Amino acid sequence: MRKEDLVKTFYALSDPIRLGIVKSILERGELCVCQITEAFKLSQPNVSFHLRVLKEANILIWEKRGKWVYYRINPANEVMAFIVPLIESMVSQDVSYPSCEMMP
Repeated sequence: MRKEDLVKTFYALSDPIRLGIVKSILERGELCVCQITEAFKLSQPNVSFHLRVLKEANILIWEKRGKWVYYRINPANEVMAFIVPLIESMVSQDVSYPSCEMMP
C-alpha cells in the first residue's frame, strides 16, 4: 500500500457527501447516478464532481448500461479493504433510492 493511495482515499472520504455515497453503495451493492442524485438531493453536476473524486481515488468503478451509469466499490482497492468495515458500522440514514426506469 502506497502513501499516495492512502492520501487520495482519505481525501475522497473526508467529505460527508462522498462518505454518504460510499456508505449507500456499500449498502445497496451498486447505485445509478440518477439514484444518487435523487437520494442526496443534489444537482447532477454536483454528483458528477463527487463521483469523479471517488473514481480518481480508485474507490469506485463504474459500468454503463444503456443510458444509465452504475457505480460499485472497487474490490481491488487495498485501502478500502481496511476502511469498509468502519464505513459499514456507521449508522444508516433513511434514504429512498428510486428506480432508474422511473426517472425521466
